[in-house]
Amino acid sequence: MEHALISKRIQHYRHLAKLSQEELADMVGVSDTYIRKLEAGDRLPSLNVVMRLASALDTTPNHLLLLSTAIGNSNNSRILNLLSDCTPDEFVILFENMVSLKELLRKHE
Repeated sequence: MEHALISKRIQHYRHLAKLSQEELADMVGVSDTYIRKLEAGDRLPSLNVVMRLASALDTTPNHLLLLSTAIGNSNNSRILNLLSDCTPDEFVILFENMVSLKELLRKHE
């Protein structure tokens, strides 16, 4: 997973919400240093933090994690539709499997 893409999305949605890093940190229950590291691409959030960030930023975990420009709009819609009705447990399982599969694919390129 690309740290830079997730960090840009977090920052983008934070700016849309007109929140400071400190305000977002308070809403999510993390330190402002942690938010700075996320936005700098120095850290990846846990799934638990992704869920809280999405809630605080009035978006979905999908929007924070998926890259719509890297895949076609029709594929993007199919993926979002597939994930839209997932339970939190299903989302965790699918997300972890996607990360593992992507790593395997890149190792064998």
